[in-house]
Amino acid sequence: MNIYDKAYELSNAIKQLPEYISFRNAYRILNANEQNKKMLEDFRKKQLELQAKEISGEKVSEQEKETLQKLWEVLNLNPELREYLSTEYNISKILDDIIKIIMEAVEIND
Repeated sequence: MNIYDKAYELSNAIKQLPEYISFRNAYRILNANEQNKKMLEDFRKKQLELQAKEISGEKVSEQEKETLQKLWEVLNLNPELREYLSTEYNISKILDDIIKIIMEAVEIND
């Protein structure tokens, strides 16, 4: 068995998943609309900034959390962004599960 052949098989199987196909379609639609793309980029930038603050030990204020929550709510009012975020979540969940399965194979028990 060639492990690389299996990796390509997995790659091809993922590309055929309905969840992946939905994600790719939502991604294309999102990227065709510059305003939606910019809104998502701005949200992700703000989200990463707050995560970096938390990781570095800085206190994230309630106002910062509320601002991020409001931005999230605004994104979800937009059908294209909501669809993209939903399909992104679905494919991310599948990929996380696959990574967990692979990591079980390389787990070292003492």
